[in-house]
Amino acid sequence: MSLLRSTLQAQASIYHSLATGTASIMIALRIRGLYAAALTQLFRQDNRWDIVQPSDEVRAVIAHDWRMDSPDVDIDDVPDDRGQRHILRISGPADAVEDVLAHLHSQCFDAITRHEASETGALYMGLVGIVSRERRQAIVYLGEERSGVLPLRYEDQGIRVGSCVPVRIDTPATHQHGRPQLSKVLTVPGQYAVLTAAQSVRMSKQITDEAQRERLQKLGEAQEIGEWGIIWRTAAQHASDEVLVTEVQRLIVETETLQASLQNAKTVGRIRGGDLTAHVLMSGHAKHACDTLRAQLSPTLPGHHKYKAHGDIYGTTVDALERELPGEALRHRAILSVLASINAMQQPIDPMLHILQRTPNGRLIDQGEAQRLSDDIYAGWVEVQRPLRNKGSYPKGLNVPKQQGDYAITRFHEGTWHYVSQFYAQDGSWLADYAGMTTPIAIFSDQIHLFDLQVAVIRSPEQPPEIVGMEALNRLQEEKMVTTALVDKVREESEAIAQQWRAEATP
Repeated sequence: MSLLRSTLQAQASIYHSLATGTASIMIALRIRGLYAAALTQLFRQDNRWDIVQPSDEVRAVIAHDWRMDSPDVDIDDVPDDRGQRHILRISGPADAVEDVLAHLHSQCFDAITRHEASETGALYMGLVGIVSRERRQAIVYLGEERSGVLPLRYEDQGIRVGSCVPVRIDTPATHQHGRPQLSKVLTVPGQYAVLTAAQSVRMSKQITDEAQRERLQKLGEAQEIGEWGIIWRTAAQHASDEVLVTEVQRLIVETETLQASLQNAKTVGRIRGGDLTAHVLMSGHAKHACDTLRAQLSPTLPGHHKYKAHGDIYGTTVDALERELPGEALRHRAILSVLASINAMQQPIDPMLHILQRTPNGRLIDQGEAQRLSDDIYAGWVEVQRPLRNKGSYPKGLNVPKQQGDYAITRFHEGTWHYVSQFYAQDGSWLADYAGMTTPIAIFSDQIHLFDLQVAVIRSPEQPPEIVGMEALNRLQEEKMVTTALVDKVREESEAIAQQWRAEATP
């Protein structure tokens, strides 16, 4: 068995032991971004985790002799195309990432998880299937009915259809049915350094001290690593020359083993695994749990993560309130009353609101505008009316006559796990009720955020109260996108509504 494969199997054994509780080795976490303080507090409560390279915010509020080693698992948030920060990205060895997710879900059980199909950094022997000189890219088949896109440079003239080429997954696919981006530059990662097939000495952008950069530059240039180059990781600036040289020598042995594996590869397929990446949508309850955790460290407004994740217009106000108000006032301030602080010169809730709904695969769907009928920002609700312009405006499963002029009235309540839409004909006669299950609802001055859990309770004059969609939610649980606790919560919520409606229908 090769040294490289032995090393990888040893790492996998360590992480399996951690997950099953049979080992005391700690997993090093680097946590950055909006949720850093809250998640640092969460993981510090369990001795299985070691926080390294903490954020500036964490260093300011927690006095600790922090380690600056390289992490096993990285946790950060990923801004979407609107600049909003509702999604965590968790990357590292597969078993370690799954262990992190299990601990996160223990407090944030409504978080929605989507795993990337490809492992970043994994090495493959690929088969070139399509070459487009015009687009300057090739489609490379990786085995197991998978393929990736390899950008072509001028020096890649030798790449032809049917040729085999070793590739590394550089970036994962950006959507469910997309292809990962590949690179011909192979890498062998270590704790302090990464050996790369591109000859040069580079270093992390986080190493800003000029003296350290000069030291690492000279040390890298002094290493005899043949056709390989060195990228110094952030942790290298805190390690001695002796430790760094020892690691480089170990990585050189791994490069030799890797090259032998590539030369002996007879078929298309994976040569070495990489890091698994999970994208975690922080839903309403998860953000509330983070508020509670952060409040143990710093003055925190209820709704801190809800508003900060939404964008700067709210973030600036939240920062000001947390800076100026005493802690007791912060703890008792209603979440929605923040809207009054932001829009002090006008009605906090706009006359027209966009209904935004996320789907399990991560898509954000704008369901259009609804007219505000009434609201109470201190009680935490808003009622809206929407015209039903076409048959697609009605939820699936409602067996009602659909006519021009029909409309729906919906009341949304901050933090609740469902909303009820009442459907009416143009003459005002009642058509049906629809209770949609969602993670806790978030109301903003111009938007209402929902999550489509694919479960609802429906009733109409021809339909007795009925729960629909639980099978779809159970499938999401089998795919590890939602937790068992969330499924149980949705089942409990929907059964309570169905029971109430049946009682109302009983003479």
